[in-house]
Amino acid sequence: MISERSFSRAFHSFWSELLPLLTPQFVSLFNEAYQKILCDRSRRELVPILVKPGTKRLDIIAEFAFRLAQLANQNGLSIQDAWCQAPIVADAQKLAFQLIQRYDGNQAIVSAPLSEMEMADGFLLCSRYDALFAAFPESENIEFCPKFSGSGFLNSCEGDIGIGTALIEVKTTTRRASGSNIKQLISYLALDANTGRRKWSHIGLFNPRRGTFHYAEIDPLILRLSGGKPSSDVLAELIKFVEANETRIDHTF
Repeated sequence: MISERSFSRAFHSFWSELLPLLTPQFVSLFNEAYQKILCDRSRRELVPILVKPGTKRLDIIAEFAFRLAQLANQNGLSIQDAWCQAPIVADAQKLAFQLIQRYDGNQAIVSAPLSEMEMADGFLLCSRYDALFAAFPESENIEFCPKFSGSGFLNSCEGDIGIGTALIEVKTTTRRASGSNIKQLISYLALDANTGRRKWSHIGLFNPRRGTFHYAEIDPLILRLSGGKPSSDVLAELIKFVEANETRIDHTF
């Protein structure tokens, strides 16, 4: 069994056959043409949050920001109000450390609490979620960590955020959106469709660090990337591949 992240980064021949037009050229186009402008509460366009010199634990800071936004949402609080409640901030930090340790396994990375500088950076990143939520109607339900049942050699997994019928992956990096990010979202869609549901109509990639949000309607996007196949066929082909008894693996895990 492998994770959806590993799956999206490997099996190159399969992905090239499934989505032949998901090329570096398309990814460049995606980064330009599919971006939706996000604004802060003062209606100013978001700009990148620079990484301060000496900052090393970017993964924990990013996870802390995500968990703080999640807890604020669960408690019906604004992010600013959640930041002012010490128990919620402590819980967000605890959740972030637990997750990073589970995936990284490096105890040294999580041995020290977040510093004041790391906490401040995390809050700035967390405040960006307000801009993301404001890009959708207030009536849309916000769901953190939507779950997807596994299939074949693909493990059960969680997405990041669902807003209405939009499935959004959060990538808090200094890099632009990548082809593997799109593949990861399509993997979620296939697992979702395999249960008989088709809950999602759009996908999005949100980067709090860069202040960017890329957004696309699923059916036209997959039609384009596959060279003309309907999304239902493409998602079914992905499930058929992961459920096969024998698979061709071009990457060592």
